Amino acid sequence: MAEKETAGASVTAAGGNVEIDDMFSHLELNEDELDDVVIGAEKAKVYQDAAQWLTIGKVLTNCSFSAEALFEKMKGIWNLSREPDCREAGENLFIFQMHCLGDWKKVVHQGPWIFHGFGLLVEDYDGLSSPEDFVFNGMYVWAQIHGIPELYRKLDVVDDLARKIGKVKEVQLAPKLFFDGNYVRIRVRINIEKCLMRFVSLTVPEGKKRLMVKYEKLPFFCKRCGFLGHDHEECGDGVWEEKQLQFVSWLLAVRRANQPAPPSSRFASKVPTRGGFNGRGGLFSGAARKRSSEEAYLDEDADLKDTDTSPIKTTPAESGTEGTGGGTGNTAARQLGLNGSDEVIMSDTPTDPLGNLGLEHPGAIPPAPPAYVDPRDRTKVRKTCDFSNILASSAASESEDRRAQ
Repeated sequence: MAEKETAGASVTAAGGNVEIDDMFSHLELNEDELDDVVIGAEKAKVYQDAAQWLTIGKVLTNCSFSAEALFEKMKGIWNLSREPDCREAGENLFIFQMHCLGDWKKVVHQGPWIFHGFGLLVEDYDGLSSPEDFVFNGMYVWAQIHGIPELYRKLDVVDDLARKIGKVKEVQLAPKLFFDGNYVRIRVRINIEKCLMRFVSLTVPEGKKRLMVKYEKLPFFCKRCGFLGHDHEECGDGVWEEKQLQFVSWLLAVRRANQPAPPSSRFASKVPTRGGFNGRGGLFSGAARKRSSEEAYLDEDADLKDTDTSPIKTTPAESGTEGTGGGTGNTAARQLGLNGSDEVIMSDTPTDPLGNLGLEHPGAIPPAPPAYVDPRDRTKVRKTCDFSNILASSAASESEDRRAQ
């Protein structure tokens, strides 16, 4: 029992928990407290296999926040194939249990992950060490090195420059330019205990060159000291002049305003237009859309002139006003005759397509149509007339019979 107690005290001391060691120095343990729970080697192997998808996280801030809000937010951002098991492990310490290799790789090696503007640090965790003793010192980010001369735009040169920023994981010498500038793209693990790198130096036979470093995505950082996790107004007393801010917004890469169109309409962005997303379903094709009169080349006066007439519509000459086009122009008017002919007549004056409705005077107003009569009223009138005729005929027959007698 004494050996077990000594071994437990030494392991605890290695973990850095000094309080328990101090308590063991003057406490006397009873038999029940010294009775151990033994985990065999086979069961320990099973537990170790399950812990290979285990991660530990910490939000890079001193502000208070809700753990439930963090869990819900990150589950939505990660969008994993299986929902992870999340729990608190201390003050601003969290354990995330993944269930497959793909989810674990995504959470640990991708990112950076940002929660309400603050960086979320996620590391691989073996499940043996104390969460309070775990050291968080890095974050994976995408960075850019601008202005490397084409002659020295080589993998070994870029790799040496990237090592000045952090631990290199990936180098892209010819990336797609989704951001402004001429740059190489690198994925590095920056040290959060150091300030951000703004420049890297390259010495060549032609002289020394200062190359600007930009970051595609960063959590809150201080514009005064360059450290992550706080703002310049929270650094010191927070009162700084503009010239004292050494890490300004040009550290962040700016996305290009006009980006090349995707190779296929399948990946085209949906832009809401009149009637929803470009009408009834589908992505925008650019073939069918409403055009203005200028785009349809309808800017000629003769094409826009009102040539329609009716018996009760006055012409511009009769009303004393000028037409839309400010005069007469050559227009094509199709006259449909009553004889069934379909002849196109070129005329300088508008014609009456209805033939004046056969009126003696072309300018006369046609008679009003007959008044509308409800069919039910017609039926009533018809029944009344029939009944009157029957009564009249019966009276006539009676008078004839009397005369015959």
